[in-house]
Amino acid sequence: MEPPSALEICSHLKARGLGTLAMTRQLHRAVPGRRYVMRLIALITILVAYTHMNTAAQSTSVMRGTLVIGILTIESSYAQNTELPARGVPDTLQFWIGPDKAWRIRTYATDHDIHPHSLGDLGKVKDRPAEFARDHIKKHYGDVLALTLVLEFPETSDPNAVRRVLAQHNLKGSLEVAKSGFAFWNPDDGHYQSKTTPR
Repeated sequence: MEPPSALEICSHLKARGLGTLAMTRQLHRAVPGRRYVMRLIALITILVAYTHMNTAAQSTSVMRGTLVIGILTIESSYAQNTELPARGVPDTLQFWIGPDKAWRIRTYATDHDIHPHSLGDLGKVKDRPAEFARDHIKKHYGDVLALTLVLEFPETSDPNAVRRVLAQHNLKGSLEVAKSGFAFWNPDDGHYQSKTTPR
């Protein structure tokens, strides 16, 4: 009977979820001959490196979308239930509309609180999601709305492209991409995180 190929052994061990060290130990037990084992170790190392590169490529894959930003005339705190005229950094209501999912994002400038809410695939519900977002912002925040902007991001992983889009709309700050899969405008590069839960 012919011994299994190096690729077959590596695939089998990888499928069992073993790391490089565990794979090496298994190979020493299963395969006779030092040269063969050394070749297999090299192959495992390459496979592991390839897997890591593949995972990294997926996590930084191109994310594109439309960001509708309602810049408000107030700065507030959801936790303290306070609202003041904006002196520097304003509150915002934003909609991130990606290819297959949309998000509603409310930011509170006083304590850098953020409330993201997934809307699912807004395109399936609404014909023109960006127009829906603009109308929603105007309807619910019209009395404190300073400005509404619509930004198109062809690629959020390209910092130069992102800076160009922000500069075209005279926006300082940065675009932040959350692990959940949405992006939002951070007006002052502050540390935004969810600190409260909407009632």
